[in-house]
Amino acid sequence: MLALEAGKNVLCEKAFTVNAAQAKILCETAKKKNLFLMEAVWTRYFPLSVQVRDLIKHGAIGEVLRVVADNSFGDNVEERWGTQHRMVNKDLAGGCLLDLGIYSLTWVFQTMYHTLPREQRKAPSAISAHMSLYHLTGADEATTILLTFPTTTPSNNAQPGQSQAVAMTHLRIATDPDEKGAAGPSIRIQGTKGEIQVFGPAFRPERYRLIPKKGLGEIKEVQCPFPADGKGMYWEADEVARCLRDGKLESDGLPWEESIVIMEVMDEIRHQGGLTYPEKIESTVYPTQL
Repeated sequence: MLALEAGKNVLCEKAFTVNAAQAKILCETAKKKNLFLMEAVWTRYFPLSVQVRDLIKHGAIGEVLRVVADNSFGDNVEERWGTQHRMVNKDLAGGCLLDLGIYSLTWVFQTMYHTLPREQRKAPSAISAHMSLYHLTGADEATTILLTFPTTTPSNNAQPGQSQAVAMTHLRIATDPDEKGAAGPSIRIQGTKGEIQVFGPAFRPERYRLIPKKGLGEIKEVQCPFPADGKGMYWEADEVARCLRDGKLESDGLPWEESIVIMEVMDEIRHQGGLTYPEKIESTVYPTQL
């Protein structure tokens, strides 16, 4: 908000804000001041993510009916993070949902929501979540989310269909326990004509596998390695540069509306899990005395 008030375009690290109400205020401020604003979810702009979304848009696996996404870092939480580390400190909006789970939700939304034309995108019709809270601070150390989305085509009885997603995150279980990357896929995107499996951490995967249903084609595995320096933020920075060049206030890759919907989902997940943060960081009053 300080940057927007100072007339600066903003690329803001994920999760965008602590809650959806704050995100809406940021977007309203950017619009009012005619400034660019984007949530920095670098995974959205990787060539791998772009390719996967294009495959879905062009019907490679038919209509997406289920997505399972996991982004978990297994560790001894007490020994590694104690009580003050940002991952578990509620004064810093700690917990795995906002820090790690946002990537699981990113895969759900970029494959089941973002691949639809904007006029057809609909927020989840049902959200069910379970949280386990860290005994030393009360931040979430494990969160599992079940989301139900309306499908774009009716089921056999001409009633609106449903598709489902499972998004998981955990601080005591690793998505990929094998350092050589031999574990199974961290993301499975399943459709009526096949599935796409994505391998590697959900926030930074480097390969995917396209598996058509029997008789519909051959299995293809595609490598999408990172640059030699391993950082990979170039693609996100390039998107910001293109938007600024073209005079856009938001990115088509992650519009304000979508960031807000995801924040609303996380608000509901926290509500169901009983996770609240101190009023001073949940506040929508600006400036806030910290």
